[in-house]
Amino acid sequence: MPRLVDHDARKGELLDASLALVASEGIEAASLRRLARAADCTTGAITYYFEGRDTLLVAMLRRAHQTTGARMLRAASRVASPRDRLWAVLMEALPLDPERLAEWRVWLAFWGAAAGHPELVEENLARYAEWRALLQSLVRDVAGDRADLSLRVDALMGLVDGFGVQIALSKGLHSEGAAALRQSAERLLKAQLDELVNAES
Repeated sequence: MPRLVDHDARKGELLDASLALVASEGIEAASLRRLARAADCTTGAITYYFEGRDTLLVAMLRRAHQTTGARMLRAASRVASPRDRLWAVLMEALPLDPERLAEWRVWLAFWGAAAGHPELVEENLARYAEWRALLQSLVRDVAGDRADLSLRVDALMGLVDGFGVQIALSKGLHSEGAAALRQSAERLLKAQLDELVNAES
């Protein structure tokens, strides 16, 4: 009797193995042969699900964002107040544990590759639009439909991106530099949230 294959699950396994390779060795390592070795399959198995390397790279970037987004929503669902939901999502966005650090290394690799890859640029823009929409919704829940809503969202995104890049490029999550960056990120993000709450009250 032929073995039934869950194609969605197998496709996800291929993407996760490919993302792990990029996180540890960079996007230059992501040849079909290396990716197949990382996923313990043949290159034919990869091309069965993806037309080629470029299609796979776009799918990998989408998978990374979707994984992060799902984790953010789970974190937000565990707290009650609008402020705490926004805080939970912002903390999930920063590379504060090995899983999130690996995600940031993936994003850095893809951002570097996007300059010569229009499909990656479009995919990144689409995922950033989703990230912005999530933050806008959360900020609106905290502070209402204020005139400077877009500016406040820009400030939060800028802080997350700026500190995220610095922490991801530090000498490790437990280094003195990473610890100082985390403290600064938390202090500045908390100040932004406090302003939102005080403006609404």
